[in-house]
Amino acid sequence: MLLISTHMLAANNEQKAQQRMQQLQKDINNLQSWLNKAQNKASKLQQSLRTNEQSISKLSKAIKKNQQASQKSTHHLAKLQQQSSHFQDALAEQEQQLSAQLKRQYQQGQNAPGNVLLTLDSPSALARNMAYFQYLNQASAEQMAAYRQTLNSLALVQQEQSDLTLELQQGAQQLQTQQQQLKQAKTQLSANLKTLNNKQASKAQTLNNAKVDQQQAQQLLEQIQVAVAKANIKVAGSPMADAKGQLPWPLKGKVLNRFGVSQSAYPLSQQGWLIAAPEGSDVVAIHGGQVVFSDWLKGYGLVIIVDHGDGFLSLYGQNQALYLSVGDTAAAQQLIASSGKSGGNTRAGLYFSLRQQGKPLNPKQWLQ
Repeated sequence: MLLISTHMLAANNEQKAQQRMQQLQKDINNLQSWLNKAQNKASKLQQSLRTNEQSISKLSKAIKKNQQASQKSTHHLAKLQQQSSHFQDALAEQEQQLSAQLKRQYQQGQNAPGNVLLTLDSPSALARNMAYFQYLNQASAEQMAAYRQTLNSLALVQQEQSDLTLELQQGAQQLQTQQQQLKQAKTQLSANLKTLNNKQASKAQTLNNAKVDQQQAQQLLEQIQVAVAKANIKVAGSPMADAKGQLPWPLKGKVLNRFGVSQSAYPLSQQGWLIAAPEGSDVVAIHGGQVVFSDWLKGYGLVIIVDHGDGFLSLYGQNQALYLSVGDTAAAQQLIASSGKSGGNTRAGLYFSLRQQGKPLNPKQWLQ
């Protein structure tokens, strides 16, 4: 009875957790709809920028996935080649054994069992010869069966090698197409940015636009915080608070701004760090958690937000590509994005922000 009760309780808890997860997904989707409507009010140039950078992110993600699959297939192909070589060596050895066995049988054929019965007077000699004939026949059958099995195994491996080689060739062609599409998308992005920069107003207007973008991002973060708190989903792993001062950097690079200080050169980075890094640099999660946002945000470009539990959120912005989607689990130091200068930013790198209950935290106090 106690065992059944415990099992039912666990099942009930799991069902409630799934319901909370579904509700969180629904809330995030509603926020996404709100964000899309808000950003659709932006200028046509900003909308074009958003579409273009989202396309680059999808292509970059597809290319990364293709490259990873290719590496995995190449590694598997090398293993298959080793197996093929092993089977070919085994066949050569078995062929020698069969040849020797057939030669012995041929020699014994000169004294067939019928002749042995007529020519041998000693019962013990007769028994030895009959046993030898049986041994030769059994050994020959076993060797032939082993030879056939090796042949079949080799054929299967060679067929898998052929299929995998074709798959790699198709993957290479697809990769070439994807890279060409990415090149075209980046060319279009460059043209859009040039037009957008030519349309920019005064420095005061630029800072005002940045302030509006920051307010929109702040509103989004607050709503995400509310949705996450309502869902009350427990994130697996040790509490993030225990890792204060020991968290890994999302990527290595020079910090271009001071936390909490407004800088005209980087108007959106006041509540976090802008870390300089070449485009395409790997961005990793600073701690385990769940992705609650993965999309484009005006001013911040391609953004991914991870919920670490206990009210902690980490935000990674101005990426070139996002590799995880809403609802995905991110392990500590798992690759989640690649850095860039999306959102119309001019300096390649990563915008990183850390928050607890909506309050911005100084990364210097939390990262190693």
